[in-house]
Amino acid sequence: MKRRSGYRLYIWSVILSAVLLAAILVFTSLRILRADREFSRLILEENKQFLINTLRSSHGIMTQMQGFRYDDLIQLALKSRFIRYLALLDEGGNVLAQSKPISGVPLRDSYDTEQLSDGTVLHRAQEILLISYKAHKGDSDTTAMGYERMAGARIKEERPVGWYIVAMDVSVFEKHYHDTVVQSLAAAGAIFLLGALALVFLGIVQRYELTHLSLERLQKIKRTLANFVPATARDLIEANPDIAVMEKVVEDATVLFLDIEGFTHLVQRYPLEVINRNIESYFSCFYHFIQNHEGDINETAGDGMMVIFLHPDPVQHALNAVSAAQKIRMRCLERAEAVQKDDRIPLTVNMGISSGRVHLGSTKMRAAAGDRWTFTASGPVTILAARLCQHARGGQILLSQETARRVQGHVPLSSLGKVSLKNLEDSGEVFQLDAAPE
Repeated sequence: MKRRSGYRLYIWSVILSAVLLAAILVFTSLRILRADREFSRLILEENKQFLINTLRSSHGIMTQMQGFRYDDLIQLALKSRFIRYLALLDEGGNVLAQSKPISGVPLRDSYDTEQLSDGTVLHRAQEILLISYKAHKGDSDTTAMGYERMAGARIKEERPVGWYIVAMDVSVFEKHYHDTVVQSLAAAGAIFLLGALALVFLGIVQRYELTHLSLERLQKIKRTLANFVPATARDLIEANPDIAVMEKVVEDATVLFLDIEGFTHLVQRYPLEVINRNIESYFSCFYHFIQNHEGDINETAGDGMMVIFLHPDPVQHALNAVSAAQKIRMRCLERAEAVQKDDRIPLTVNMGISSGRVHLGSTKMRAAAGDRWTFTASGPVTILAARLCQHARGGQILLSQETARRVQGHVPLSSLGKVSLKNLEDSGEVFQLDAAPE
């Protein structure tokens, strides 16, 4: 009940505020209707200084050019949508040059300089204001100083400009003023309507705020969970959220396993904070190379990670995996050389790479408390890559026979023959990825 009373009070406050604001807008509009001349005067005050500075600067610059004529400055000024007429007078008030006269505005061949002053409106005719401006000689000199070097020698006029007579079109300003009145009256009507619909509006706003907060919370949860979900799984879910990753599919892929050699020894030798900081730094570099070669980190386990490379071309995803492994090894070597700096730890990384058809999708575990899914690539290809990684020593990158067949001729390889791998009867021929010749 209290909540409903609060809403009613709020609604009436909105309605009364709307009525008051509409009344203020109507009153302001009526005041504007009575203040046409004042409005135009204020507009001119704001623009006349900019106008005269532009004329003075243009005059100062153009007088430095070879073959300068008064007509050049006039033609330049008439390009403005506000200037309809321009006359250049000498210090005595005689017209040196002028543009084509306009109807309704009295123009003379000479003016009494005692009646001229800077920024004075000489005549008003409908939408045209005739204004006089003083052309200060010092302003032109200052503007032109930088141009004397370019022109070689400054060219002075025999009769310098002393005054500008400008016919300014204020119809644009008056149109803006009329538009302001119309918009004010329209706003007043809209506010009255808003007051009548305040109850419905407030209900919509309340629902929108609740929905927005819920969506914002879901987006935060999604962004956080996205850091733990492989990109391959996210892409499949976004493409088809109803059936994505429900069942595994057979895909041709290359699987790379990476493991830090001697991790147990490092734990015993260095503080845990230092180890974690170094591993995160190394793995961040690795992630950059993996992303650049279209790989997707499927999972990490302390000192190692599993990466899946997919591509429509079977040879290409094998090459991507091998190229990423080369970059990772090079980065480890570079950091090992700079190990004295800060608290960096030299890490040796072993890798195993295997290519072929894998079962790609979700592995589902069900329990009374709920289901738990993991997205992975399973099968003999994955097992072989893991065993090759375990067998590698001293920063070796070992390739399965199938991966070597696909990348042969693109990278330097050497055969190790068949090797004994844990729980595998036949490893096939194993190849080692040699360092690229310098």
